[in-house]
Amino acid sequence: MAGTDPRFATYVPHPAERLASVAVTVVEASGDDVPALAVMQARARGGTADEWADRIHRTRQGERTLVITAKVSGEPVGYANVAFLPAHPVDRAPAGYYLTGVTVDPVWRRRGIGKLLTRRRMDWVWERDPVVRCFVSARNRASLDLHRGLGFKRVAAGASFQGVEFTGGEGLLLRADAPRS
Repeated sequence: MAGTDPRFATYVPHPAERLASVAVTVVEASGDDVPALAVMQARARGGTADEWADRIHRTRQGERTLVITAKVSGEPVGYANVAFLPAHPVDRAPAGYYLTGVTVDPVWRRRGIGKLLTRRRMDWVWERDPVVRCFVSARNRASLDLHRGLGFKRVAAGASFQGVEFTGGEGLLLRADAPRS
């Protein structure tokens, strides 16, 4: 059933009540942020904090990448990244900038932090390229709603994009074009 995968945020399209908003700052993640981000990722996605720390460090060092963190009172509560990925001929995913992950600590969800992290990455990409892409499991309804609300449109459906296979067997490739000035 959609929304029951522990790696995805629980799907609540019209919650009875909203949590209070908080003062959030979004900054580029530093090396000092990595341990807390790695623990957050391990809790949300599985694997070990050491594995995630290595992955986050590698992403931070990439040439056309960005790793950002959302902080409340100086403490990381969310994390997201974007990377330029080459064309992937096997699943026909084009080359370009891809939003490659967003995680918000469950305690801090439903406060607009995921949207803030996603919007910041979109703006960063649009300073470099007129198109931003992402791929999402078709079962991750919370993520699909978030991206559609930010102007992403469906490009294709498939079992994998950029070599990533999807829970439930189907993923969606989405894109958003930069606003016209």
